[in-house]
Amino acid sequence: MDIDLHIHTNRYSGCSNIDPVALMKRAKAVGLDGIALTEHGIRWADDHIDQLREQSGVDDLLVIPGQEVACYRRQGRFQGEFLVFGFPRSLGSSRSAEEVISLVHAEGGVVIAAHPFKKFRHNDGYYGAGKQLYDFNVNGLEVEHPDYDDGARLLAGEAMTTMNIAGTGASDSHALNTVGICRTVFTQPVDSVETLCEEIRAGRLMALNLLDSRGVLARKSGVGASAAHTKTPSAERIL
Repeated sequence: MDIDLHIHTNRYSGCSNIDPVALMKRAKAVGLDGIALTEHGIRWADDHIDQLREQSGVDDLLVIPGQEVACYRRQGRFQGEFLVFGFPRSLGSSRSAEEVISLVHAEGGVVIAAHPFKKFRHNDGYYGAGKQLYDFNVNGLEVEHPDYDDGARLLAGEAMTTMNIAGTGASDSHALNTVGICRTVFTQPVDSVETLCEEIRAGRLMALNLLDSRGVLARKSGVGASAAHTKTPSAERIL
């Protein structure tokens, strides 16, 4: 079961140009079984997701309400961005990573470190947690991300193995043409936020990166990487 766990829309994320209705149709076109809406610090209301299904005419796509939360220490030091699933309210972007993780776990949810090893373009450092990740009690991290280079992917894989947590893939899409380029393949059915959290905690998944620099099937990684994957869309369908 293929799910893109990290997507922004122009409904709540000013940095995205993705129309939510167009997203629903694009997700089906590129072979996804589900998507997660992960706006910055904002969780989609359940009834708004129901309205989105009606407006798009796509009723056989799993839509998970999540959020991406930027975290800071009290002194203002950036700790990284984290994907949250299973928390019923919007969290904003002013809390510490420790507080967010504690709040989410108390609700039975999960926290995934978003692109922890995505490098800054012009100087040292990361757009995510970097090696601070080892200090946080997260349930997983993105091991496949469109902006990872080989070094970032190696660091992410090492963290996944050392911390014994799930390694996910996601597009972090802000434009329609990148939806599904990286995705998470679940080996068991996922039909709700609750089962998503269960499968992430159990690690029954693998991260899939469909495109490398030449536009061909690139990598499978994660706990379930040796599992068969029979419905991978072609690179041409993604582009």
